[in-house]
Amino acid sequence: MLRVLAWTPRIRCHQQKASSMHDDNKPASADPPDSPWRTLAARAIYRNPWLAVTEYQVIRPDGQPGIYSVVDPGANATIVPLDAEGRVCLAGQFAYPAREYLWSLPSGRVDEGEEPLAAAHRELLEETGFRAEAWAELGRYYLTPGISSQVSHIYLARGLHAGVAQPEGTERITTRWLPLANALDACLRGEIRDAVSVLGIWRASLLIEEEAHRG
Repeated sequence: MLRVLAWTPRIRCHQQKASSMHDDNKPASADPPDSPWRTLAARAIYRNPWLAVTEYQVIRPDGQPGIYSVVDPGANATIVPLDAEGRVCLAGQFAYPAREYLWSLPSGRVDEGEEPLAAAHRELLEETGFRAEAWAELGRYYLTPGISSQVSHIYLARGLHAGVAQPEGTERITTRWLPLANALDACLRGEIRDAVSVLGIWRASLLIEEEAHRG
């Protein structure tokens, strides 16, 4: 069932730390009962204000000892901004790790202690200048669960009101509007290749189609 969300703004602390690395040596986490892995110990091997890397000593599913390194950049919030004409706002910028210019949905990190919906409000304003009246959660998804614990919270934002974008110093963003159906086609053609953006556009398209069928 689609969740329609309410949010109350709060003052955000700007001094942030990586979300999951607090000590250089951490106790082994409790393994889920159905896990074929056994965690023996954990140690922090790298951290900066944006991400953390933890190395776990494990017993693998085959019974052999090993290590498993997990990257934790913190949770992510991704927004599908949809206007009254059914167009989605895309943000284009040069993605440093990918070494190319990419079109994607507005998206960014959920700061430590910040609610995902609050992060979505903040990221939408920072990257596009828009505020939204109506928010609905489209789902929560792991981005790269083989190496990372990061979860992306995807929201549909409607009832948009234009304002002034507030990009960070690392962002030089261009925005463009596409009808949602065209954005989905762009995903299928490989023109939009940011995975969480493809997922968000697809989820929004399914929701709009469902709403149309309900009348």
